[in-house]
Amino acid sequence: MAKSLQEQLLEAGLVSRQKAQQNKQDKHKQGRRQRAGDAAATAAAEEAKRLAKAAEEEKRVRDLERNRLRDERAQRRALTAEIEQIVTANRADRVPGDEIFQFVDGGKIKRVYVTPEVHAALTADRLVVVRLRRGYAVVEPGVGARIAERDAMAVVRDAGNASASAEEVDEYYAQFEIPDDLQW
Repeated sequence: MAKSLQEQLLEAGLVSRQKAQQNKQDKHKQGRRQRAGDAAATAAAEEAKRLAKAAEEEKRVRDLERNRLRDERAQRRALTAEIEQIVTANRADRVPGDEIFQFVDGGKIKRVYVTPEVHAALTADRLVVVRLRRGYAVVEPGVGARIAERDAMAVVRDAGNASASAEEVDEYYAQFEIPDDLQW
């Protein structure tokens, strides 16, 4: 059987026994370090895979949320465009008038310039005031109901609601007596 290189070098006297033993220990330590390094590299690779997967999942969730918000904005824009189309096709106040009709919107008094006929219909609760872009428009009650189905916040003054609140006000003031000598 052939001798190992280390044994041959020992016999030839080129290496001392102590040096050969040291080389053997160093080689053994290097093998252990390399196996430990492989395990550490494997653990690092697994950690990197786990972090990459978590980042991918996080990105997927962000993308889903971004898509949901984009779809909601698109639906709101489509609904606004639909309401605007309904209002522009069915406006009762196509020609602005000289008379002012005032109403309450969000706790603030707003006004619309209308013709005398439209003003009379509004005060008799035969027409409805709706929001149109940054202004207001007057439409028929049927059209107001169609708009309310799509967006209840778009209807500012509904004919049915205005008369109900007017009845409540009338009931409250009925308890007060009006003097006969009052002149306006």
